[in-house]
Amino acid sequence: MKAMRNFKHVLWYVLMIPFAILMIYPLVFSVLGGFNTKQEFSEMGELLPIPKNPTAFNFKFAMSATAIRPLINGLMRSIFYALIVTIMAILIGYVIARYDFKGKKALMAFIIIAQVIPGVLTMIPTFVMVSKIPFFGGNDMFGNGGHGLYNSKSMLFLPLSWNYLMWVFLFVQSMKGLTPSFEDAAEIDGCGFFKTLTQIIIPIQKPIVTVIFVNVALNVWNDWMTPFFYINDTKNTTLTAYIAVLTSALKKFGEKDYPKIFALATFAILPPFILFLIFQKNIVQGIASAGVKG
Repeated sequence: MKAMRNFKHVLWYVLMIPFAILMIYPLVFSVLGGFNTKQEFSEMGELLPIPKNPTAFNFKFAMSATAIRPLINGLMRSIFYALIVTIMAILIGYVIARYDFKGKKALMAFIIIAQVIPGVLTMIPTFVMVSKIPFFGGNDMFGNGGHGLYNSKSMLFLPLSWNYLMWVFLFVQSMKGLTPSFEDAAEIDGCGFFKTLTQIIIPIQKPIVTVIFVNVALNVWNDWMTPFFYINDTKNTTLTAYIAVLTSALKKFGEKDYPKIFALATFAILPPFILFLIFQKNIVQGIASAGVKG
């Protein structure tokens, strides 16, 4: 029996180690590539771009004002969205889970249907809408004459997607596994709506709240398309969008600066990596708590 168990463990490691190498390979490649010069990297043909004459020039550029400002913009945007969406999911999800009101089923149906609408379908209408906002970017009261919020830093903080409503649904599912007796006891003790929510529900539901916060932050951090589409000013964009701009520039003629992009990509990986290390335990618990509920 013990021999069979050991064999299964060995087999598991044999199967998983190649997958682990496959997952970590791009990160190792990116880090090593960042220490190369343009000329040295262009002449390489190895599986790993191990530099013969390592240089920190590209990483110094990644820490310069040109790259740090998009990094800060990306962090601010991720934190802003994570806070707003988490609060929205808690408030709306709690009301849906615990209260009966007219239109409740229709609201849940809308939340579910909104998830199946591809974002690409709303991209052009949204672009026209934000460029025609009255009294912004030189527009008159009818939205004419200017560019609205196009190329404005405000675009980083506008809620342009319905997909964030999925976290409301997730919180509702999590609440189904929590007995209302906690809230009944809080009501007997004189707790109102917000006091019950902040002192009873949120501490109990900390794992799922963490899941929502972390996933929204990661999704927004990895969202390069929105800043890339609406903003062409480096100081107002995010780091991931800035990398997308540099990557698109590789199509131009001339010597391609891959090492600079590798260095920036290495820095772009750090915030999600640190966030996951801090909250990994709560993430696993939160996903489990939001599993199949009645």
